Amino acid sequence: MPSQIWVGDVVRALEVARTDGERARVLEMLGFVPGAVPATGQVSPLPGPDGPRTRVEAPPPERHPEPAHEPPPNVAAEDETRNADVTEELPLLRPARVEAVNTPGEPVEPLPRPTAERAPLPHLPLFVPGWTSAILRAMVSRRVPEGAVDIPALIDTLAHGRPVARLPRLPVPTMRYGVQVLVDRGPAMQPFRRDQNELLERIRAVVGPSLVEAGYFSGTPERGTGPGARWTRTAYVPPESGRPVLLLSDLGLGGPREDPQRGTRQEWEHFVGLVTRAGCGVVALSPYPPGRWPRWMTGLLPLVSWDRTTTASRAAVRLP
Repeated sequence: MPSQIWVGDVVRALEVARTDGERARVLEMLGFVPGAVPATGQVSPLPGPDGPRTRVEAPPPERHPEPAHEPPPNVAAEDETRNADVTEELPLLRPARVEAVNTPGEPVEPLPRPTAERAPLPHLPLFVPGWTSAILRAMVSRRVPEGAVDIPALIDTLAHGRPVARLPRLPVPTMRYGVQVLVDRGPAMQPFRRDQNELLERIRAVVGPSLVEAGYFSGTPERGTGPGARWTRTAYVPPESGRPVLLLSDLGLGGPREDPQRGTRQEWEHFVGLVTRAGCGVVALSPYPPGRWPRWMTGLLPLVSWDRTTTASRAAVRLP
């Protein structure tokens, strides 16, 4: 911003000053350079107060950087002494325990390098392992009248005056007839393939390898059944009379509805009729809960839920 000091103001101020020092001080206060004062101590003549006033812009004063203020030596010493006193007042913690570091005498073997081989994950079967054998006995056994004498039936025969040609006996379960196991290899049962394989081995261990007839199919058994690959399968043949048939299948309940390999209701009704006419009973082991079974399926054949809630007593209740 330009200065508002006029030459007339400077002249009036110099007239009031008495000494050369006061005049130099006045020039400095009014914004004039101290060099304007001659070395002899006399001030250069300036126009009188009656002369024309000319606006003089004072040059900006020179600014010199202020030196950094350093604290006196006694103040710095007091600060160091105060910090030292605070440090000495802090309590020192005592170590609770000091253990020596034992260096191994032998070099530590590094971990093996990772490979592309994958270790199989632990398998959790659908049945409780401790209950599986009892459930299978209840499902594949056939009840035959070879137990103790049926006293109530014998009394009823005598009371009606009928001749006793043969003593009536109580039915007992037996597995001497063996079992035909039909394993569904369709796309809907693919998530349960490992359970199918392990359960088939348990059936062989419970019933006996020579009494177990295994067959694989896709969709329904009548589309082709065989003990090997799909291209080796032939037309389904029911087992000999009296041998039960166990199905490891969802009976077309799972999988996409547009799947052409999915078994239909008519096909399963025809299959159950074929097995029944051959004198064999059939039961299905389904991996789906009973809440998803349609009514036609439960009325067609006995169904047992293939999960951890199934016990031998529950399986026996569903069987005829």
